Amino acid sequence: MKCIALIFCVFLGLGATQVENQLLSVRSFDEQVMNDLIFKLVNEKRVKKGLEVLKYEQALSRIAKQYQNKLEFRRFKYPEKIERKIERKLSFKTRSLGFKGGLVLPVAGQGNAIDYKKGADFFYDKKETDTEFHLFYGDKPKKKDKDKFREEIPHHSYLSFAKKFLKGLESKNKKKLYSKSYKWGGLHLQWYYKSINKKKIPQLKMIFLVGGYQTSGMSDDIEK
Repeated sequence: MKCIALIFCVFLGLGATQVENQLLSVRSFDEQVMNDLIFKLVNEKRVKKGLEVLKYEQALSRIAKQYQNKLEFRRFKYPEKIERKIERKLSFKTRSLGFKGGLVLPVAGQGNAIDYKKGADFFYDKKETDTEFHLFYGDKPKKKDKDKFREEIPHHSYLSFAKKFLKGLESKNKKKLYSKSYKWGGLHLQWYYKSINKKKIPQLKMIFLVGGYQTSGMSDDIEK
């Protein structure tokens, strides 16, 4: 256990890559970087809690992506409903792709891709070409206004989004993400495309699947 934690901490010590510090963009979004980053941060927290890191399971990531495509236009406003929908056929899907853990649960979530102050007034200005999302705080300036400056709603970087997103996600999902019962994980994040439209706050959606053994007895059987 100590060896695993040491190796992982050395990996984390390399620091965020240049891509992780780049601003989120629809045009140049790198799904793999975002997926890897969320997975890394979850494992970092597991190490701090004295748990083994989750092993990446490609089958779980593939299924997470399949569900993302199926639910592409569904808003994840109520993650519990999305999770229940996914759970209905999840065991069948994981077995069909060769995953033998026996226990798989989903974690669904959605977060703002820009660092928006919740509840603040904002407007869309398509003429401002220096920003991809064209979103600013306050009311749109009028011709008679002497001070036409308006604060742009700042983009998140990959890293700042991942940290803020996980912080909001953890309160309801500690028993899934940070439980010793789960040994594997796989996930997929993508844009909620209905949110990339003028006056809406652009958002990203996530499906994270955690897997483990149904019982301790199953662990012995599978290892054989």
